[in-house]
Amino acid sequence: MKTQTLLTTTLATSAIAGLLTFASVAQAGPNCGGKKGHAKYSQMSDADKTERMEKRLNRMATKLGLSNEQKTKVQALKQNSRNEIKPLRNEQRALRKEIRQLDPNANDYTAKLADAANRQAELTRQMIIAKGNKRQQMATILTPEQLAKKKEMRSNRKARFQKRMHKKHHRKHGSQQQS
Repeated sequence: MKTQTLLTTTLATSAIAGLLTFASVAQAGPNCGGKKGHAKYSQMSDADKTERMEKRLNRMATKLGLSNEQKTKVQALKQNSRNEIKPLRNEQRALRKEIRQLDPNANDYTAKLADAANRQAELTRQMIIAKGNKRQQMATILTPEQLAKKKEMRSNRKARFQKRMHKKHHRKHGSQQQS
């Protein structure tokens, strides 16, 4: 009788563990399930990034009612901006890695850290200017009505994001307070 109970318990536990494993793999997303479009942007291939950019451009063109000429100009602007900012981002990534690898016990640590901070500040300045130039050029392509609609769409997107983060925060901290 004890053997049968032990066997039943073992089988039930194994079945539950298997179901939980299957459920976690199914929910894990791109790395486990292969769902396209949900991978981290940094892990996407250039072709996937271009495809994603095309989809976003088409969605923007539809929502703002862009003409074919405007769409072509916006596409060129986005591509040029991407080509300008990409090397800056890569340089920032390399700089962060360099900072992490600095030896805090080295005699010249403070000087190297200050130099890296200055280089980071310059890269950030260049990126802000590049993005500002893109925004200015976009304003010359779009009509005032389209710019207003774009601004409204952006604020709606920000509000949805903040709402999601608020819910996420309360789920995380609400369950901890009840425990």
